Amino acid sequence: MNIEKCLKSIKGSCHKFCIAVLKDVTYKELKNLLNSKSIMLIDVRETWEILEHGKIPGSVNIPLDEIGEALQMNPRDFKEKYDEVKPSKSDS
Repeated sequence: MNIEKCLKSIKGSCHKFCIAVLKDVTYKELKNLLNSKSIMLIDVRETWEILEHGKIPGSVNIPLDEIGEALQMNPRDFKEKYDEVKPSKSDS
């Protein structure tokens, strides 16, 4: 899938979730956040990339071309497909 199509697929839903101020985090800070369960780290790589390079511990894999649809799913379907609780808008 090309990048333009991916961006169009997330335009309507992702911006509703991406409202927090962005900042760089160190590896140690990220590790602490993941351990505290206060964030959801979404790895947008394709399945073949995960298989080739490995999974990021504590992350949930939702390929970039699925993210728009995933964020529009109802919580039950999201949990069933990704084995994680769907983030809500207030989680940002």
